[in-house]
Parts: sequence; C-alpha cells; structure tokens
Amino acid sequence: MHNLKLTSGLLGLALTMVTAQAAAPALSYEVTGNNLILTYTGTLLQSADAVTWTEVSSATSPYKIALGDKKLFFCAKASDEPVDPLSPGKNGTISLPDGVALDMIWINPGTFIMGSPTDELGRQDSEIPHQVTLTKGYWLGKYEVTQAQYKAIMKVNPSEFKGADLPVEMVSWYDAMEFCEKLTEIEKAAGRLPAGYEYALPTEAQWEYACRAGTTTALNSGKNLSAQYECPEMDEVGWYVGNSDGMTHPVGQKQPNAWGLYDMHGNVHEWCLDWYGDYPTSSVTDPTGPARGSDRVVRGGSWINYADYCRSAYRNGGRPDSRYLDCGFHVALAPVNE
Repeated sequence: MHNLKLTSGLLGLALTMVTAQAAAPALSYEVTGNNLILTYTGTLLQSADAVTWTEVSSATSPYKIALGDKKLFFCAKASDEPVDPLSPGKNGTISLPDGVALDMIWINPGTFIMGSPTDELGRQDSEIPHQVTLTKGYWLGKYEVTQAQYKAIMKVNPSEFKGADLPVEMVSWYDAMEFCEKLTEIEKAAGRLPAGYEYALPTEAQWEYACRAGTTTALNSGKNLSAQYECPEMDEVGWYVGNSDGMTHPVGQKQPNAWGLYDMHGNVHEWCLDWYGDYPTSSVTDPTGPARGSDRVVRGGSWINYADYCRSAYRNGGRPDSRYLDCGFHVALAPVNE
C-alpha cells in the first residue's frame, strides 16, 4: 500500500492505491483555482479521519472538490468488478494511462429522422429531414474528451483554456483521429478491444442519433428554443454565448440526455468522421457522408455560439488541419467498416 499526504490550502488528502484482482486503481490530483481535481481509476472512497471510509457513489473521474477549511482524505481502491474490457450492449469504463478513466455509453442501433423541420428556430437549408437507419450498436464517450484524457494518450495538452476536466480544444480533425488511432492500438495490445470495433470519431449520423436520444426537438431535453441569446432551454443543457462567460466549462455540469451523454449541446464543437456535404433526400442505412470534400463535419455548437448553433440538427464544417479554441470531440468506439 502506498500513501501520500498532500496539503492544498486547508484540504488534506491521503491518496491511497490498493491493488487487487480487478483493474489496478490509480489516483492523482491537480489544483485549479479554488478547486482540487482528482483523476482516478477504480472506486473513490472518502474519510474524515483516514480510518472510516465511505464510497463517493456520485463521483466520476475527473472529480472536482472545492477547497475549504475541512480536512478530508481520499483513496482509490480496486473496483469489485473489472472495468475492462467493454462488452457490447453495456456501458463501461476503460483505464487510460496515468490513472485516467474514460466512461463509454452504449448506443443501441435504430432508426431516426436526421435533420430539422422547416419551422425550427435557426434552421438552415442544409438540414434536410431524411430517415437514417444505423444497423450496429456503438459506444460514445459519456463526456467530451477532457484535457486529462487527451494528455494521457497524446502526452500533450494544446488547449487554450487549461484544466484537467475541461474539454480539450485547439485540436484539428487529424489530431482527434490520431488520438483515436493511438487509443485503439493501446486497447488492442492489452487485449481489451471488442472484436470488430475500433476507436474513431463518430459519423455525423452516429453523432446526431446519439445526441437526440429519441427526441425530435431542437434540443435533446425534449424542448425547442424560445430565443437565440438568453435562452432558458439552452441554459439547462449546455454552455453557449448566453451563459459561458467567454470560456469552456468542466464537462458534465449540465443536464445529460436520456442516454446519459453530456455536453452534446455547447461547450465545444465536436469533430465528426464525415466530409461535409449535402444530405441525401431519401432513406439511407449506415451513412458515412460524401466520398471527398474540403471540410470535415463539426457538430454541437460551442461556448461562443448562439443557442441556434447548438441544436441537435445544426451542422457545419471545418478544415481538417485547422485548430479552433472552441472545437474538440466525443470519442466513439464504432464498428469497423467492412
């Protein structure tokens, strides 16, 4: 057993890593402003006296604690169940290097209407409604890829706004794809990669299907927009120009959709796999976008955008070699194209 005592302001921590038969736990920390960010794998426990421990049942990594005058101790122990590998049909967590966790949400296959109705506030002509069928399930990250997760794989953090639990930004489409490729290599080498799946950016159809989670409204909360700037409906689900104070925010602070995905609206735009192009006008199955183009699809809107740019159906494109301070990505674990 390894113990490390730290003092950050008046908050004391005992960081304990306990090995067991399940995946080895890890615990690290970072002080950001008046907050302490714990990044861990395994199960997080908390104690007031370092003798009696209780599980922090609501915690997910990275876990933020406000610094104060109360002494607390934390430890990470091995979970009762192994977190790897992922199993089709179930949510799961994988362990990245440096003790960083990546939560993945399973998305069942299905059929939906992609695009928007003509009367939706902010609707653009490119959002032609058409039926899409996805025949295979896939996973999507519970949160936008954080800076801690990106650094664990890529060993660098290019973001303008720094913070372990902030979404990574200033990454190009190529950077995001390299992250996915390296993660695939790591998981394959460890024998944890589900057969027939690889880490990748979601296709545009996979992104919108996951974002909507069965809804047909402008937002995945089941609500439409009442305004573009001061928009109470958008305030519930994401960070945009009306509430962001000109910066990104830690992932997972707004309301998730029905499938447990966070920040699909706002915070940062998200790269998708497809080239940007016109939608089909008839039903399609497992679409992957145009065969070629100049821009890659970006989705979801960001902290700098009005509410209508953060809708489920909103789409835009960006040069794949460009880096933007309001663009990151959700990672997918998707079926390999045959």
